[in-house]
Amino acid sequence: MSEVQRGPFSFGIRIGIVRALKSTLAWASMATGAILLVQVARRGLLAPPIWWTVELLADSIGAVLPFAAVAGGISLTRCPEPQAAAAAISGLIVALATYLLMAILSPLAEYAAFAWGQGYGNVIDAFGIQTPDGILRNLRYVLANVPSEYSLSAEHPDRFYPNRLLLFLHLPVAAGAIAFLNTFVGLLLGKTTASMRSRPQRRTRWSIGLLGALVLVAVMILMQGPDRDWENVSGVVAAWTPAVVPLAGLVVLAWVHRRVATAPSAFKNCDRG
Repeated sequence: MSEVQRGPFSFGIRIGIVRALKSTLAWASMATGAILLVQVARRGLLAPPIWWTVELLADSIGAVLPFAAVAGGISLTRCPEPQAAAAAISGLIVALATYLLMAILSPLAEYAAFAWGQGYGNVIDAFGIQTPDGILRNLRYVLANVPSEYSLSAEHPDRFYPNRLLLFLHLPVAAGAIAFLNTFVGLLLGKTTASMRSRPQRRTRWSIGLLGALVLVAVMILMQGPDRDWENVSGVVAAWTPAVVPLAGLVVLAWVHRRVATAPSAFKNCDRG
């Protein structure tokens, strides 16, 4: 009997994972395409060096995946239970992909462009590829050899701000965590608006999703901008503060969802009003 009970749950999780990942990838592809169009408009139609292209793709997809994860979570509301388990697994997959793109693939492509001289100048980072290992080497050097003056220039990695290096070290992990949390934000948003009619439901989801994305971007710019006093600002705090946005969203949506669940008829009447 227990085997029969486990079967549907396993099937439901698989269906949910596939649907969430397909939806996340679809929205990430559209956003990445928009970013590429902007880059082509800025740089012209000349074919860019291959490693520049790889780096641009890795940066763009890694940047948009945490936002696209909301769409993946919403898509789970059309799947069988257990939706939370599917959200957790798909969220972990998106988080891992975000980390690998930002922490591994993008630095590898950047370093290849440096080494092959494809439009990046002649300066090759003395600490090697700026993967987490390279950033740690850079950080240890700067802490052991405190420069007379810090710099944000990529041409002087031996004079980087330690806090800025800590930001770069934690940023891919924090972005992955945001992607994971946003999967659950999308799931709760989908469940909370499930009783609404099609058009108001779509408008509500778009409005809340866009508002959350704008707030998240604003917090990222505020906390991680190059103009901050990086001699005194904590890079760890700067990297992880944006994660407060999806956490707050989860708290608010959980509260609203609980209210909707206890008074579903009132919620539906608002939709018809």
